[in-house]
Amino acid sequence: MNNRELFTRFIYCLLGWGTVGIVYQYTGQVTGQAHILLPSKLDNAVPFSPDAIWLYLSFFLFIPLGYFLCPLRKARPLMYAMQLCALVSGAVYLCYPTTMLYHDYDLSTLSGLALSALMNIDSPQNLLPSLHVSLTLVVLNALWSTQQKFRTVLAVIWALAICASVLVLKRHLFIDVVTGALTACGALVIVHTAKFVLKRNTNE
Repeated sequence: MNNRELFTRFIYCLLGWGTVGIVYQYTGQVTGQAHILLPSKLDNAVPFSPDAIWLYLSFFLFIPLGYFLCPLRKARPLMYAMQLCALVSGAVYLCYPTTMLYHDYDLSTLSGLALSALMNIDSPQNLLPSLHVSLTLVVLNALWSTQQKFRTVLAVIWALAICASVLVLKRHLFIDVVTGALTACGALVIVHTAKFVLKRNTNE
């Protein structure tokens, strides 16, 4: 990987993830009456553990690695898919802001302190759909490779662990995870369809 390719990947990551940051910060600061989401039976069956904070935070390593480890041809579609996830989610956050009753936790442990620090900077809103889940899944799609099966398996396990961590930490509910996954699927379909149409029109 030469310097030019590294720079190209960096720009894609900056534009893709940067869009997410701008949208998330803006919508998180908008004040208004947020709808309180109630936990389902499945949510109540998931045990709370502050130790899941480390898997949750590994998301911030998983995302940039996706840009730098995926084939270069997938980096731009990844950027577009991430931007689309941010815009769709941001529209929902503005039109239907949601929050939940957050779990009490033990601050005496290292995990508890890390979770407390996260909650101090994170928005209590912006739950549905979960950007944590949607962004993880679009990155997983970019990393998916039938040629590099071992890496793909590791990426799948890591992505699933990140998605599970939002439930174990009680930062999201199951409905947020489902809608986050649907957002990712929709964004990927739109990006790949647009790419196919543009390629077909170019060849005509």
